[in-house]
Formats: sequence, C-alpha cells, structure tokens
Amino acid sequence: MLFSRTIFKDERAETAITHMIFFIAAVVLAMGVVAVLSTNVQSISGATTAGSKVMSDQLRTDITIINDPNEVPYINNENYTFYVKNTGRSELNIDYVNIILDGVLIQSNNQDITVLDGDVVWRPGDVLGINVTISQLSSGDHSVRVVSENGKSDAMNFITP
Repeated sequence: MLFSRTIFKDERAETAITHMIFFIAAVVLAMGVVAVLSTNVQSISGATTAGSKVMSDQLRTDITIINDPNEVPYINNENYTFYVKNTGRSELNIDYVNIILDGVLIQSNNQDITVLDGDVVWRPGDVLGINVTISQLSSGDHSVRVVSENGKSDAMNFITP
C-alpha cells in the first residue's frame, strides 16, 4: 500500500505540472494574440484618423468656376482665361491646382495660375486667375475642370467661336 500511495502522489504532481505547462502556454498564446490585435487596431485607428482629416478638409473646401460659359476670355485662340473662386472655408495652395481641358490634364508649363489679389495663398473668397495656353481649340463645345489640392473640383462646359 505504501507503494501505491507514492504513485498516487506522483500522478497528482505530474497532473499539476501538466496543467501548469498548459496554463503558461495559454497565457503566452493569449499575449501573442493581444499583441497582433493591438497592432491591427492601432493601424486601423491611424488610417481612420487620416481618412477623417482628408474628409474634413474636403468638407471645408469648395471651389466654383465663375466664368460666363458663353464668354470665356481668350487671346489668339491659344490663351484661355478661367476664373475660379474659393467658396469654401479653407485656404488652398495654388501649387497643387490641376486643370483638365476636354479630358486632358494641362501641364504646368502651359498654365499660369495667380491669385488675383496678389497673394500666394488662395484664401476663402479669393478668385484665382488661370491662364491656359493650348493649341487652338476647335469651335464648339468644350469642358474645363479645375481640381484643388484635396480633390474637390468644379467643372464648366463652354463654347468657343
């Protein structure tokens, strides 16, 4: 009987050690899962913050082409002038304004963009003068789209003689 009690005590010790090993393994595994999930949550949180900043900027930004579509100023059928007003609540950088004429992006060397009051920042209420140099447009219907730095845009159809 003494022999059987010793075996019984050893079996309980082995069971306790086995349970302890499983518990430690479960804790280590849980810590790994928490670390992975924490990284993913931080990544998603950062992306959400960046996305909400872009959305906020877009909501505060608005631009409007204020030309008369029947009377777009031009010189020698090569230099067209468009006027765009910042009707939003945010300041815009004129270096990042893009002009698309008849579906073609106008290169920076074929455009001259200035704020009409002489400032370098396009503030709310300011009007931007955009001179586009392009080979002669055929007479008829055309379209222009002006895109601000954060993607807000306005388009206008116009007629050339």
